[in-house]
Amino acid sequence: MRKNLSLLLLSTSCLSFSTFATDNLTKKLDAQIELCQKKAENTLATVECNNQGQLAWDKRLNKEYQLLLAGQSDEFKAKLKASQLAWIKYRDSYLQAMQSFYHQQDGTIWNIVMSDAALRVTRDKAIELYTLRTSTDLTGGGG
Repeated sequence: MRKNLSLLLLSTSCLSFSTFATDNLTKKLDAQIELCQKKAENTLATVECNNQGQLAWDKRLNKEYQLLLAGQSDEFKAKLKASQLAWIKYRDSYLQAMQSFYHQQDGTIWNIVMSDAALRVTRDKAIELYTLRTSTDLTGGGG
């Protein structure tokens, strides 16, 4: 019972540190994207904000990938590379399917929805890599 309680407290602490660090990771980029979206005066401008946000998150994803690989075993590196290549295929296929779906709809709002979806898919993966990389850091420092 005591061991289970200790494990529960440890896992709760890890989740708290992880959430705090993830909030710090996302806050700056998300704020930049939101500011751009608020300034956007039309659909095209909003889509461009989302596209620029997606590129920024893709850059962050690649940074997290490189940081995660640092100092790891060859076995882990090979498995992570294989999983990332499979994720890229999934992402591309998923976004193509979504684009096909939204092109069936009337109105330019669907361009915003689609660009936002592409942004979120990339953002979510960057956060996953960051969370994996920092999951063993019990100090909450995100490093």
